[in-house]
Amino acid sequence: MQGCGDSGCLPDSLPGYQGLRPESIRKFEDAWGQNLPSTKGLVVTEMVESIGKSEGIKAMYITGENPLLSEPDLNHAEKMFAQLDFLVVQDIFLHETAQIADVVLPAVSYAEKDGTFTNSERRVQRIRQAINPIGQGRADWEIISELGVRS
Repeated sequence: MQGCGDSGCLPDSLPGYQGLRPESIRKFEDAWGQNLPSTKGLVVTEMVESIGKSEGIKAMYITGENPLLSEPDLNHAEKMFAQLDFLVVQDIFLHETAQIADVVLPAVSYAEKDGTFTNSERRVQRIRQAINPIGQGRADWEIISELGVRS
């Protein structure tokens, strides 16, 4: 969770835990050359609730998460996920959510990739690849980057 906040992957903040204030939004819009929304995004539970609604979520791309095991009401989550038009799961496990996905993209474990990890004490730790990826697995950033190039 710490690394998500550092990199701006939380629904209510920009990178570096900068809130969705007009001056922060402008700073990132200028740097990235893109318009950004001024309202917060949805947390997973809110995303699940929006599935099936007329303006709700129709497709999901889930990385390193298993909402059909982590959501508070699993029966409700299963019913909601069944209404998605398209589901992609990128993970190292064929868990409950991956089993119902339309597409599963094979990620790699921590031992198969280089990078950093931010622990709950907010310490950034360097991770070095210990073994070569097994099978067709690739690092998360590689998969997402390749999809961006192809789109």
